[in-house]
Amino acid sequence: MSIQKTKHSNSKHSIGQTAVKPRARKCNIAKVEDFFVTTDSVVAKATVISDKSISFLEIDWGDGEKSNINIRFANHYKLPAYNGTDSLNPGTYEFYHRYPVTYEDRNDRPVPQDYFVTLRALDFNGDFDFRLKNILIEPKYKINFYSLIVGLKNQCDGGGTNEFSVVQSVSNEITNEWDWSPSDDFIFEIPTYRLDGSHLAQIFEVKGVNDSLIESVRFSFTEHDQWYDDRGSLSYSFYLSTYLTTRSDNAAGRLEGTINVVDTNPFWTASCELSYAVDWELRLVVPLPTYNGLVFSASN
Repeated sequence: MSIQKTKHSNSKHSIGQTAVKPRARKCNIAKVEDFFVTTDSVVAKATVISDKSISFLEIDWGDGEKSNINIRFANHYKLPAYNGTDSLNPGTYEFYHRYPVTYEDRNDRPVPQDYFVTLRALDFNGDFDFRLKNILIEPKYKINFYSLIVGLKNQCDGGGTNEFSVVQSVSNEITNEWDWSPSDDFIFEIPTYRLDGSHLAQIFEVKGVNDSLIESVRFSFTEHDQWYDDRGSLSYSFYLSTYLTTRSDNAAGRLEGTINVVDTNPFWTASCELSYAVDWELRLVVPLPTYNGLVFSASN
């Protein structure tokens, strides 16, 4: 009697069962829609635009400092960035940071400095987004020149009435004019007349390793005579190094001296001197917002 063997199938599935395929895994990325960094003087603003809920944002400013926001921080400070459950809302996040001024070693002159700013975004799945931006920090200094004070140091043309016209110009463009009639009754060793409206402010922008400049400021003095006018002028220094002599964010001082007013008549040598003084104040421009923490606005 022969025995017939039955061949079994190699299939792992039994008859009557239906195979269930695994679901394709969804790749959740803490996506940042846009990231950019703008600068003004020594302040940088990093703007992060996110189009989905995330749990953590961090900005590494490249100078050893970091700024970040997470759910705990947003919840504790009742920030609108917190969605009330377990995430940060989609929207626009703005972070601000002040950088130190970089100086050239040889002469303590402020110079521009490069930095790499990096962004890291995380969500609860552990997925992340990473961005990198290169920025250039170029310090700015605002200088205020207060009203110019002048005086007649000695008599013009041997005495008599002195009638002056004074013209102020910035980069050869006239900005102000005055009529000035100082008395010859006294010889003033110090300036005593203030030119109202002569104050002005300018900005030094530190670019490259060369000295930073402002626009030229000039005062022209003309003492009017019947035949020949006496003329003289005063110009403020337009170099930053004149005012910023140390590694400091602020400085103040006074420019003072003598202005020679000369008659151009070759047959009649007549001249006089004016004394002048002007106070100035220099400050590093630090345009941080009044509230320099996180600024958030939700997506529309």
